[in-house]
Amino acid sequence: LSFLILPLQDHSAMADEELSPQATKKGTLSPGSSRSGVAEPGTLLQKLQGNISKTVQNKVDAILQDVQKFSDSDKLYLYLQLPSGPSLGDRSSLDLSLLSAAEYMHACNWIRNHLEEHADTCLPKQDVYDAYRQYCDNLCCHPLCAANFGKIIREIFPNIKARRLGGRGQSKYPFHTYCYSGIRRKTVVSLPPLPSLDLKVTESQHTELTDLQSYTSEVMEAACALTCDWAEKILKRSFNNIVEVAQFLIQQHIISSRSARADLVMAMVVSG
Repeated sequence: LSFLILPLQDHSAMADEELSPQATKKGTLSPGSSRSGVAEPGTLLQKLQGNISKTVQNKVDAILQDVQKFSDSDKLYLYLQLPSGPSLGDRSSLDLSLLSAAEYMHACNWIRNHLEEHADTCLPKQDVYDAYRQYCDNLCCHPLCAANFGKIIREIFPNIKARRLGGRGQSKYPFHTYCYSGIRRKTVVSLPPLPSLDLKVTESQHTELTDLQSYTSEVMEAACALTCDWAEKILKRSFNNIVEVAQFLIQQHIISSRSARADLVMAMVVSG
């Protein structure tokens, strides 16, 4: 059984042997690879580390610390239990340029509305991300992964720094030990502006109504009569009242018929 026991440290060499034929078929050789298409294990590790987030690296480091305490039989059992087949992937771990506009907008809105810069304050990364996930759940939208969410925070607050709480190796899950230094939760969260649903007249309309109410009925009748006399001289025809003047102006397209007042005046013609 001893020849079947494979330490986890040899996985990189095995993965390298599996990946090298694919690289040879594509005709691409990395700078650190030999002519046979087999890359050095260190080069492969560097490439993989460049393609994964810091959060995943921290989780892997924590797992490796636990695995180092395993016996050879425990390591073999873990190796046999590792999932196989292609990864389904996580759409939330894509590059920022590939994120949908809605996901990016929700993240930016939440960050700007709930966080603000403050030099003397630190916030645990996990607490901030959990609050953002709860916000997305309430909106029934897909949250970003922690890595992409952190990128957007650093875009909005470029002066923040990542700090570690406590010493190294004191937490089983290192992500919980990191915090954002230089931001805090907003003490007052302003509500987004909403349209008014009150049926209130505007200030100009209120002024017009006040002016009309200040005139007596006799003054209004006199003004209408003078307007009719003026319209008869200009238009060379007679009118019985001011309503007929308005109807004529609309029918002759002298004034626009596309208004609520024009519709009201023309409705008198139909009803009459």
